[in-house]
Amino acid sequence: MNLFKHIAFFLVVFCFSCTDPDVLGLEVQPESDNILIFNSLSSDFQTEIESEDSLRTDNVVSLTLGEIHDPIFGLNSAGFYTQLLLTENNIDLGTNPIVDSVILSYTYSGSYGDMSQFDNISVQRIFTDLHNDSMYYSNTFQLAASNVYNVEEYTISESSNNPNIRIKLTNEFGQQIIDLGSELLVDNETFLSQFQGLSLSAFGSNAMLYLNPNGSESYFKIYYKNDENISDTLSLDFQVGGDAARVNIFNEKSSENIIQDISKIYIQSMAGYKAKISFNNIDSLRVLLHNQVINKATIEFNVLDGSQSEYLAHNKLVLVRTNSAGENIFLSDFLLEGDDYFGGDLNNEKYQFNITRYLYQLLTNPDYTPELYLLSGGGAVNANRTLLEKEVLLKIYYSEL
Repeated sequence: MNLFKHIAFFLVVFCFSCTDPDVLGLEVQPESDNILIFNSLSSDFQTEIESEDSLRTDNVVSLTLGEIHDPIFGLNSAGFYTQLLLTENNIDLGTNPIVDSVILSYTYSGSYGDMSQFDNISVQRIFTDLHNDSMYYSNTFQLAASNVYNVEEYTISESSNNPNIRIKLTNEFGQQIIDLGSELLVDNETFLSQFQGLSLSAFGSNAMLYLNPNGSESYFKIYYKNDENISDTLSLDFQVGGDAARVNIFNEKSSENIIQDISKIYIQSMAGYKAKISFNNIDSLRVLLHNQVINKATIEFNVLDGSQSEYLAHNKLVLVRTNSAGENIFLSDFLLEGDDYFGGDLNNEKYQFNITRYLYQLLTNPDYTPELYLLSGGGAVNANRTLLEKEVLLKIYYSEL
């Protein structure tokens, strides 16, 4: 259940001198017109920590695999569904094909946590049709559960030139595909009607891998022999990237301790947590800024000291607003001025956003709602989490009209 949280914060209203190049418009104002006002108010913002119901995760550029037992955020686990696609049509397996070995391999582009605590991997066959032109979300499917992991062994190479994870599956698992026979390996449409794909999940205490399905070491191969090639090993090759449909799947986050804690702001990727930030005293701001020119307005969030000792905060957070229909939409500061101007990157242990246009529209347009959402950046493809101080800092640089 979502509960509104009132937090104390500071409203700082500044005008800088005309020599500051970052303050828009002040260079045309006489220095005597500069005004410095400081207000410390107890309820200028209202914050609420909410759970993300789900994120869209179909055909993502990075597949997330692993499990983290966070002492603050609790269990955070990720796996995925993926199709296998034939690399050529009209496969001829020959007579009496027998599997020699089965390899599933992925290039990985990064990790989160400690890879030495990556304990086990499960690979299961799925019986659910996937379509690469359909939308899927992180809770659309459940990871296939079984005590039979179908994995003989796996190795993780941390080579700087070619990092990859190589999973050797049981021959029995590969034989399920070989036994389909050449008549069902004529094309992908026919093959996928019989073998829909794989489900991967992993177990561990503190490790998450980011897999690149289009990497040079990303593939699925079945090595086999037949009566015509008793001494030679043949391979049946499959693609796991490209047009192969794939969906990241995350566990449901249900930590009421986080929702109820009003002392911090919590942001978590993988359908974790987001923060709703609401302006309370819009009328007071209208009075304060009446007949004034807003040159610049920023909002800042500070990372909690010591919160990155084990788990890194997000490299970037995202700030959006809600419209009258309750939909999240981008701020005009981002749409018109671009990402560099808008901000949101982690810099000196804080995130800062330029909301000049938004604040002006909020004060002058009755259709604008006073609600913002602070979200994780790349929440569908990373496992980061961020703890922020409860104080929110709003700076308004203005001058007299």
